[in-house]
Amino acid sequence: MPYSDREYYMWLTLAFGPANPRKWVALSHYGSIAEAYEKISGGDMTHVLPKDLGSVRSAKMSQAQKLLAFCEEKKISVCAYCDESFPNRLKEIYNPPSVLFYIGDISGIDTDIVISAVGTRKPSEYSVAAAQRICADLASKGVKIASGFAVGLDSVAHRAALLAGGKTYAVLPCGILYDFPKENASRKRVVAKRGAVISEYFPSDKPDSLSFRARNRLLSGIGLGTLVLQAGRKSGALSTASFALSQGRDIFCIPPHDIFDEAYDGVVGLIRDGAISVFDAEDILNEYNGLYPHKLKSEKAVIKPLPEGGERKPIEKPAADKQPRQSQTKKQQRREHFAEPYIEGLYGSKKQIYDLIRESGEIHLDGLSVGTGDPSELEAVLTELELDGLIVSLPGNRFGIRHTSD
Repeated sequence: MPYSDREYYMWLTLAFGPANPRKWVALSHYGSIAEAYEKISGGDMTHVLPKDLGSVRSAKMSQAQKLLAFCEEKKISVCAYCDESFPNRLKEIYNPPSVLFYIGDISGIDTDIVISAVGTRKPSEYSVAAAQRICADLASKGVKIASGFAVGLDSVAHRAALLAGGKTYAVLPCGILYDFPKENASRKRVVAKRGAVISEYFPSDKPDSLSFRARNRLLSGIGLGTLVLQAGRKSGALSTASFALSQGRDIFCIPPHDIFDEAYDGVVGLIRDGAISVFDAEDILNEYNGLYPHKLKSEKAVIKPLPEGGERKPIEKPAADKQPRQSQTKKQQRREHFAEPYIEGLYGSKKQIYDLIRESGEIHLDGLSVGTGDPSELEAVLTELELDGLIVSLPGNRFGIRHTSD
C-alpha cells in the first residue's frame, strides 16, 4: 500500500540514522523516496553499504508510523524533507536532515536574519558581558539568535535574546525529550514560546560524541552567519565555524580580551584568517542592512547593568555613512581565504587519515588502518570526516574525497 512522503522519510531516517549522509547516496539511485522504500525494504541492498545493512534491514514502516503517532501525542512537530515547511536553508547544506523534530515555530528560519552564536562552556567574565550586550542588541533589532542550548555562552546568547524581547532557536545534539543539559531542561518550553527547539534526533535519543558535531552543521545552516563568542584552539565552536564556511555563511568573532590567552586561540585564528571582528551589534547588522531592511527594527536594546563592573559600552566607531556595506566580492574573497585553513585545521589521526585518502584518490578501509591501530577509533574518525563533508563512502569499503560537485 502507498504511504505518505512523511512516512517514507521517517522510515529512511530509521533505516540509516538521523545524521548519516549515506542515506542520500542510496536515495540518489532511485526515482523517488517511494521507489527507494519499495526496493530496499523488498531486499535490494545494492546501494546500501555494509556498515548500514543491519539498521536498514531492521527498519520497518510500522515503526515509522508509531514514531509519528508518538510525536503527535507528545505535541512534537515533525517536518520531513519533502514538506513545504522544511527550511530551505537546511536543504542547501551538505547532508541535510531527512526529518526535523521541533517544538515552537520554525516558519521564520528562511525569511529572517538568523545569527548562530556559539562559544565555550567556560567563558570569561569579559566574554559573558560582550555576548550579553551584542546578542541583546541584535535581538532588539529583529535578528533571531540561534545557539546550541549548552551551558556557558550558548545559554548566555539564548537568555540575552529573550530578555531583549527577541526570538531564539535552540538546536539540540539529542532528542527533544531527553534532558540535556540538565541545567537547561526546564527552559525548552520557554525557548519554544519565543522561537523553537529543534533536533534531527529521535525524541528520546541521548547525545554521543558524534551528535554534537553533527548538530553543529544544522546550527550553522539555519544562520546567515555564525558569531564565535569565545573559543580555544580545539573548541567545539570552531566546528560550527567550519561548517558555516563550507556552507558559504559569514563568520563573525568578538575580539579576544587577551590575545595571548589560550582561551581565545580559536578566535585569534579565525580573525587572522579573515573573520569579521565584532565590536558591537552594528558590525553584524551592516552586513545585512541592504538585503533585509524590512526585517530590522530601530529600537535599541534595554540592558540592565552587568554585574561586577556595570554596563559596558561598545567601542566608538565612525558614522554609519562612512561604513559602506561590503560587496559580495569582498565576502567571497573572505570565504575563499578561509577555505584552505578549514582543511589544514585538521590535526592528529583525523588529518593523517584525510591526507591518506586525498593522496590515494580512493582507498580501501584496510589501507587506512595505518592511520590508527584502533578499529573503533578509525570508524569514528571516518564518520567525523564524512559528517564534515570532506570524504564519501564508496562501495566495497572504499573511501574518497568529496568534491563540491558531489
